[in-house]
Amino acid sequence: MENFDIAIVGAGSAGCIIANQIIKNTNYKVLLIEAGSSDNNPVIQVPLGYGMTFYNKKMNWNFYSETQENLHNREVYYPRGKVLGGSGSINAMIYARGLKSDFENWNLSENWSWDNIKKSYDQIEFKVNENTKTLPSNKIPVNDISKQHHSILKNFFDASKDFDFTFNKQLKSSTENQVGNYNVNIFKGFRTSSSKVFLKPIKNHYNLTILTKTEVLKLNYENKKIVGLNIKHKNKIITVKPKIGTILSSGSIMTPYLLLKSGIGNAKDLKDHNIPLNLHSPHVGKNFQDHLGLDYLYKTLTLTLNKDLGTWGGRIKSALRYLYNRSGPLSLSLNQGGGYINWNSLDPYPNIQLYFNPLTYSVSYKNRRPLLKTDKFNGFIIGFNSCRPKSLGEVKLKSFKDDYLPSINPNFLSDERDIHDLYATFDFMRKFSTNKNISDIIKSPVNIDPIKATDHELLDHFKSNATTIYHPCGTCRMSKDIDSGVVSEKLKVHGLDNLWIVDASTMPNITSGNINAPVMMLSHLSSKIILEELKRRYQ
Repeated sequence: MENFDIAIVGAGSAGCIIANQIIKNTNYKVLLIEAGSSDNNPVIQVPLGYGMTFYNKKMNWNFYSETQENLHNREVYYPRGKVLGGSGSINAMIYARGLKSDFENWNLSENWSWDNIKKSYDQIEFKVNENTKTLPSNKIPVNDISKQHHSILKNFFDASKDFDFTFNKQLKSSTENQVGNYNVNIFKGFRTSSSKVFLKPIKNHYNLTILTKTEVLKLNYENKKIVGLNIKHKNKIITVKPKIGTILSSGSIMTPYLLLKSGIGNAKDLKDHNIPLNLHSPHVGKNFQDHLGLDYLYKTLTLTLNKDLGTWGGRIKSALRYLYNRSGPLSLSLNQGGGYINWNSLDPYPNIQLYFNPLTYSVSYKNRRPLLKTDKFNGFIIGFNSCRPKSLGEVKLKSFKDDYLPSINPNFLSDERDIHDLYATFDFMRKFSTNKNISDIIKSPVNIDPIKATDHELLDHFKSNATTIYHPCGTCRMSKDIDSGVVSEKLKVHGLDNLWIVDASTMPNITSGNINAPVMMLSHLSSKIILEELKRRYQ
């Protein structure tokens, strides 16, 4: 398989956009390689069906972290998309740009100025609501579905008003304390991922070949170049030799994993596994960041979505509503309201992201309970995570049989500043839950009462129950040189002539909020940068 100019590894939120832009703007022959299968499964298309993808091995890598010392020696479950659309095909569909302050460290050149970042967001977004009839091509729907959100959100917003939090119906990138309704990537009752928007229109293009259920085993290195890729397709080992180069878009776990397997990484780490060194790139797999969060559950005196999703009768009614006109709970995300607040932050920007969800579900050890099994009692959730956690982890290799698996160590709560944010959150939760707009609807707390528990008890409870919010990033971060990161501001791997990385791994730091939107923005902006280089060097 040598008749390709460019190979793209990974057809997730990033890879689909890169493939789209190269196909649309060049005459190059592109090979897009995806380890998973098609994203046509109904549990992907129906928005609330994402709960059924949580442990589905056909579309999910089902990773676990290494034991986390600061979380009472627990492993933490890491679902990652293994399907066209990647994690954007199995996530909760929240679209959050992040805050302007999140991108201050990205500004390595004019390409990554806030003005350019904002412009790139504008270019890929299309604001929609229930009255929008059509979606323009190559536009991600940023859907305002606030009219369909549960009426109990009014209590959250009224309480927030008492704290002088600004109500922005659509959360903004400014850094004031703000709450609002979360926008989602849903259109006409269906998930609308990067795959649907950017890959589907070009999937039959004569210059594009898509290989699904195909694993990239190794990158072949020679004279500062990647000269080929060993892939496993239909149980056969094949070597692909792209004429120009390769773009890795496999995400913050699988991208560094593939680099390390290929002898590109920290020399000492590779020596530990007897992997021949091709390029000493000391930061491959380092700088791992993720949001760590927890939900506080409450039984309520009022009806919530538990009534619709926690009983067979309610589920049947919800299914019929969805089948009839693509409406009701099945057409939404569970995450409906939330915001960003500065509560005793050590930084001049918000330190707490909030979620207010009009339902509850109880998760057992290792999350073995599917998300859709909602509790039978009426209840709501106030969830939270630190906006910009400071703890740094890493992705390494660990031996498995005759091969390797990714060793994922987020190193949660290793930075004292993250502990500070937890204490700040505990203080906020005590004050917020005693506000009349919230206390009037609470029947009783579930599991723990933030008002009665001490800081020590709340911290212990957090360490026993907190989970990732599924936003790993930073493991091949953008930087000025190889001594501080993995790729340049032009997304090219430091020390290599024809290998680029475009995915969440290149983020210099985690952003406030859910990261799928920043990843799509990053991919769109990166594609322009890469296309400029391709035009200059190869045309």
